[in-house]
Amino acid sequence: MGVFDFFKKGAGIAQKRSANAAKIGKTAQERKDISIEILKSQGVPFTLHLPLRYETDEITPREKDEVIARAICSYAAIMCACSIRDEDKLADEDKQGARDFLDNRYGCIDKLTRMERRVTQGEASRDEAINMGWKYESLWALMWAMELVEELSFPSEICDCGFVMDTFSGGDFSARVKLRDTDEILQALDLIYRYHWACVNARVHGSDCAGLDEEVVMERRGGLEWLCCKGAENDNLTDEYNAWDYPDLNT
Repeated sequence: MGVFDFFKKGAGIAQKRSANAAKIGKTAQERKDISIEILKSQGVPFTLHLPLRYETDEITPREKDEVIARAICSYAAIMCACSIRDEDKLADEDKQGARDFLDNRYGCIDKLTRMERRVTQGEASRDEAINMGWKYESLWALMWAMELVEELSFPSEICDCGFVMDTFSGGDFSARVKLRDTDEILQALDLIYRYHWACVNARVHGSDCAGLDEEVVMERRGGLEWLCCKGAENDNLTDEYNAWDYPDLNT
């Protein structure tokens, strides 16, 4: 059975949506303060000197259809990448399945990034496919932002890949999508940004980072960063070094 056959079926303190997280209009400093309290409670190392992230008025929210299209393209590329990773090639039936899924079913084949296009056409190397496979975590962040996932739990292990596949292979999910508030997304970004610092600090100094998985943290951060960088210089998916394939993950 081809990797795309299933498309035919349908054609610590976790980040719960608390009153604090849903509050609109927090400043970047307030978000930092909330994140620091979460880090303290989880025993995650932190520094008070890490810069603030975005103020709310610095962000142009992405449209729902834009986020849905990004999620669909990412999912298709991940599925193809997994096939290349496991089989060292992408079968013709899977190439066609990807085209049918992206174009005939969702009409967003023109929204692929350059790397996603290479993967879905079977032109990517195995190493490139392995890297694309990690985009499961960036996609998970988008699914959380679309309220398809209830919470972004502590990033110590990979996301529920089976749930991701069920969501995208079970029929059109777009009617269930409701984008979270910009302030809630910014709060999640601030926290994952500080998780990322803890991972880098632990790697450099050989210290403990409270069980965080750096690959998971990086990729989830990449998804959240993309949600918040609309209009930035690298926000052009047709460019090779675009904000989805190559997010700015400085700490």
